[in-house]
Amino acid sequence: NIRDQEWGERSHGERFQCGRIGLTKQKNNSGLGCAVFKVASGKRAFPRHAHLANDEAIYVLEGFGLLSVGEQELEMNAGDFVLIPRGVEYPHVMVNEGHENLVYLCFSTMNMPDVVHYPDSEKLGVLADKFWLKGQGPGTVGGFYAKKAVGYWDGEE
Repeated sequence: NIRDQEWGERSHGERFQCGRIGLTKQKNNSGLGCAVFKVASGKRAFPRHAHLANDEAIYVLEGFGLLSVGEQELEMNAGDFVLIPRGVEYPHVMVNEGHENLVYLCFSTMNMPDVVHYPDSEKLGVLADKFWLKGQGPGTVGGFYAKKAVGYWDGEE
């Protein structure tokens, strides 16, 4: 029951802040995950990113947010639902544009490992498992700047 759970709080710098409650159990091997996020006015939970292995869906419970997906901007109010397909062509970020908290459910397929593209910082993140680690992202192995392309056999001799 969500009313019996404590919000896991996370923030970074001026733009990023959220509370999170995981609704799927960590030991659950289901291919579908769900969490509820609470984001303060003017903030966002994550940088703009695109998953290469996982689809996501968002259902807004409370508040007002502006969701950017690819080249589209969508106004999201309570009751709105959107599916965000996997792929580099669908980088997305939701910003709380209202005066109250933005509260939404985020559903995700749980295909691991996952590679996450961060187009604004030109980074790639590698996710090893589907469970959030305390003080870190969701099972993050590492982040890598994608500015220098290398060949498949580079460094293998």
